[in-house]
Amino acid sequence: MIHACIFDAFGTLFNLDQTLVNDIQHKSVDKILIYAREKQLAYTWLKSLMEDYINFEEITKIALEDACLKYDAPTKLIKDLSNIYFKPIVFDDVKFILASLQKLNIKTGILSNGTHAMLNSGIEINDFKNDIDVIYSADDIQTFKPHPSVYQMVCDGENCEAKHILFISSNQWDIAGANKFGFQTAWLNRSQSFRESIIRSEQVTELKTATEIYALLNQNLR
Repeated sequence: MIHACIFDAFGTLFNLDQTLVNDIQHKSVDKILIYAREKQLAYTWLKSLMEDYINFEEITKIALEDACLKYDAPTKLIKDLSNIYFKPIVFDDVKFILASLQKLNIKTGILSNGTHAMLNSGIEINDFKNDIDVIYSADDIQTFKPHPSVYQMVCDGENCEAKHILFISSNQWDIAGANKFGFQTAWLNRSQSFRESIIRSEQVTELKTATEIYALLNQNLR
């Protein structure tokens, strides 16, 4: 039995589409966002390893600052670019699957490196707070995914074993961590990306859209 479906946030529920910053006039804005995302992830891993925690909001600002410096953009752009994490859009399939899970009486939640302020802002702006039952933020324990303690928060909060949690993420590194921890895992591969060796496991289900979760639960997991 699946006790809860827990989703990653950024890139999984929230679409960090560059159209959100189309009004920013800089020739390298696309490269800035790509580089900042790479550094954002790298810094979460480094800070965890060094046991030198700063929250995801601060890491995002630092990554954007580095990207602006690298591509000779004014650092005043950082505030505007940061808004993508506070005012994201959701993927087209998100609201449908969350509502469908509620109809199945399956608990829904978010497990993210993002702070509660970032996550609550995105949920409220996109108006699906009634379809999310619980939010787990890495900020609560001051370390980042894929450290096992972050995934353990869900088991502690839900008072269940890892095998009763279905975790969904578009990030392969996140799926690898969750699978190793013991969650049932579904990699949401909307962009049809190359499946990396870290998740070449029969234990990881690959989905093209979030709507496939409904069929997965009905056919295989319940």
